[in-house]
Amino acid sequence: MGALRRLIRRLGRAGTYSVLTALLLLVMPLALPPLGILKGIDLFLTEWRAAAAPRAAGGKFVFVAIDKRSLDQIGVWPWPRDVHAEVVDRLAAAGAADIFLDIDFSTRSTAAADDRLAKALADAGGGVVLPAFVQYRSAGGDTPETVVSRPLPEFEANAWLAAANVAADPDGVVRGLPHGVMLDGQVAQSVAALLAGEPEPSAANFGIDFSISPASVPIFSVSDLLSGRVPAEALSGRSVVVGAYATELKDVFAVPVYGLLGGPMLHILGAETLSQDRVPVPLDPTAYALVIAGLIVLSIRSSRRLTGWLLLPLLGLTAAGVEAAAFYLQQRYSLVLPTAGIQLVLATGLLLYLIEHVDVGNWLAALAQLESRNSQTLLRRVIDDSVDGVVILDHEGRLVEVSRSAETIFGAGLYRALLADFSAAAPLPMQAALERARRQKGEAGALPVDFELELREAGASRYLEGHVAVSLLETAEEAGEPAERPFVTCVTVRDVTARRAYAEKLKALSQYDELTGALRRDELVRRMDAAPCDDWSVFAINLHRFAAINMVLGRSTGDDLLKALVTRLRENAPRGALIARSEGDGFSIAVPSVALAMPPTEFAEHLIGLLSRAFVLGPSVAEIGARIGICVSGEGRDAAGLVAGAEAALDHARKSAGSGYSLHDSDEARRQIRARALEAEMKGALAAGQFFLLYQPQVALADGHLTGAEALVRWRHPEFGVVPPFEFIEIAEASGFICPLGAFVVEEACRQATGWPEHLSVSVNVSPLQFTRMDMVTVVRKALAESGLSPERLHLEITESAFLDVSDEILAQLAALRALGVKIALDDFGTGYSSLGYLARFPLDFIKIDQSFVRRLATDPASLTIVGAVKSLAAGFGARVVCEGIEGEAEWQILAALGCEEGQGYYFGKPQPGEDIRLAAARVPDRKRA
Repeated sequence: MGALRRLIRRLGRAGTYSVLTALLLLVMPLALPPLGILKGIDLFLTEWRAAAAPRAAGGKFVFVAIDKRSLDQIGVWPWPRDVHAEVVDRLAAAGAADIFLDIDFSTRSTAAADDRLAKALADAGGGVVLPAFVQYRSAGGDTPETVVSRPLPEFEANAWLAAANVAADPDGVVRGLPHGVMLDGQVAQSVAALLAGEPEPSAANFGIDFSISPASVPIFSVSDLLSGRVPAEALSGRSVVVGAYATELKDVFAVPVYGLLGGPMLHILGAETLSQDRVPVPLDPTAYALVIAGLIVLSIRSSRRLTGWLLLPLLGLTAAGVEAAAFYLQQRYSLVLPTAGIQLVLATGLLLYLIEHVDVGNWLAALAQLESRNSQTLLRRVIDDSVDGVVILDHEGRLVEVSRSAETIFGAGLYRALLADFSAAAPLPMQAALERARRQKGEAGALPVDFELELREAGASRYLEGHVAVSLLETAEEAGEPAERPFVTCVTVRDVTARRAYAEKLKALSQYDELTGALRRDELVRRMDAAPCDDWSVFAINLHRFAAINMVLGRSTGDDLLKALVTRLRENAPRGALIARSEGDGFSIAVPSVALAMPPTEFAEHLIGLLSRAFVLGPSVAEIGARIGICVSGEGRDAAGLVAGAEAALDHARKSAGSGYSLHDSDEARRQIRARALEAEMKGALAAGQFFLLYQPQVALADGHLTGAEALVRWRHPEFGVVPPFEFIEIAEASGFICPLGAFVVEEACRQATGWPEHLSVSVNVSPLQFTRMDMVTVVRKALAESGLSPERLHLEITESAFLDVSDEILAQLAALRALGVKIALDDFGTGYSSLGYLARFPLDFIKIDQSFVRRLATDPASLTIVGAVKSLAAGFGARVVCEGIEGEAEWQILAALGCEEGQGYYFGKPQPGEDIRLAAARVPDRKRA
């Protein structure tokens, strides 16, 4: 009390400023906490302390995660409940103490699946915990109605119930969990409280200690658990939480320290917090802040004031001590001390001390002078050390500063002349830039003026480039017109000789082939476009046997051969001809048609003879041949089109043995252009819905009744109309687009077939590439799940080429497809590489006989014999026979007599929309076999 009275007396003797200073410091600890101004800073500091001192989990709780690998292994979500039952059985068998399934079981599945899970819960002996949720029934109304989502009664009867609600703070971050939640008028323990073994339920919340690291919690994948790769000792006696880990399940929350955390891991951290007795306990900092504020007031207003050199370090040590104490309390005892208010009191006390005891005006002036001196020193250092030549002139043209590099850049002679009289000695381009920059000084948006110089020294040229910038200076007097104000001129120069030489080299490399000196292909096209000649003949050349030369004589000899070949072509080419190298052993010669003394074909033969003469390459002699493609001007072709046309003709010439030439075929070129256009547009066409399916009926040959249909993909192109499959399927396979296109066909066929009667099947052709480049099992499973089609109604038709280079992966996919119930058919049997070996090896349900045999049945005894043999062979393997290409009554009667089960062809129906198939199934067939 005596100290307080002395403080009051001193404050009474002090002026108004001193009283306000003391009141500010003393009121801050009381006024700031209720306002919540510093809450964000305190939350940040609390999270930082938790992150800086991580602690390990106790090992009592284990996370069995539903991760992406588990989702991919099961293949569907939500999982069938027998999967969850299997998880419970394995955990119970491993001796898990408590099992919490963070899965919503409030809705019914199939009766068998629900019974299976109920049995697993009962067999677990009451060791399973299931979640209940309080959620809103709807979003409408001023006070939305809530409802309790709880497990089905048969599940709840054999398990413990725990509240799994997670609530975030107003800023969207989850920092705590409830001990319990009110469910239907009673407090139900939360998941964390139940797992931690709290004896009594409570509706209060508790904070989570986020210094407990999630990385220290044992985590196992459900897929590993189901496959038996999780050791029993890792689960025995521990509480196990089973829940979402994969990001696509979206069970994540924003939390301190770790950013995003899954709901199951959040429950585990809450349980760890309770088990380790680490629930954060907040401390009230008001008393500490008041004590510190009082001490600061006494030190400032004391008759024996502390000097600045003592007070400032003392305040710094106090601030550090406060943070160290807060860190120790939180790390050791989980006591949370908010320190932002205390630090603000310390900072305010320091500021008030400086205001009262320091001559701020003189201090700021001294600081400004120091900053000015430092800026000048820094500017001189930057100019002096600059790799560019820098010259600073005042408004009268006198030198102010010159960099050390200026002498090297300008050269000794010019440098000395510039030092003597810069304006007079400056080269003319620099003088012009100086005058222009000075004329436009002060203009809005004025930019530095650039210039370039060429200096001749000892017969060589050096190239300089630079710019001139003028800056107006501030004066103490009132600013007048820009022309009247003083200014400085900065001239910056750099030597670009090496850069220009490098640019010239790059230009040469872009125009000429580095090995042979011939033009590059792009440069050939550019020069043809730039030439005054409009009529060209272009010859694309490919060397025959060049690969053998490289292999036998070595690559260096091959390089010498290419250089010698270009030399020979130059020596014998007509006037004005352009020679280019397009690829490794490919060349092009463009000759103005007026310079050709012979028809293009004769010149091609001349080139073949020229290049067929032996090349002497040091000790070696090389003989080669040539294939040539020819394209001449016409039909509006530009230079690029001529070169491309010659290369297209060369592709045909290369198909022949030995040397030879081929003239460009306009029709073939148009087909190639169309093929390239189709390839470029395929992906966008699929996204735009231009691909569609038609279906060709398949009937039972015994009575003509409809049994199914084969899906046939078509492309309705906005420019070309309906594109037939023989045109775009080969392009799709070559480009890899067959995979997304094939997946679309499977999905669309399954979707449309669900509208047909259940006895009808749908057949889909599958390319062999789809088995090697994608997971067909996943594609089919997805299509069946999304459409609801029964697997046995889907038939996949595979051509014989799929079995030529069969791998274990393809065998596994076929086995998995048949395990799903999908039928496998061998398509176009007899046209490819038919082998009895793979018929015995592969799981086949149908063999489709190619239409080339069916159409000759009535006239070709050999075809009749082959079909009968295939039927007998198929019967031995337990496969059914489907015959394609039936176009008349005679073929139908013969095939039916042979015992073939099914058929298709124009006699039974052309390809038609899926709706027509549905309508046809309802009609009685008007064709009856005699």
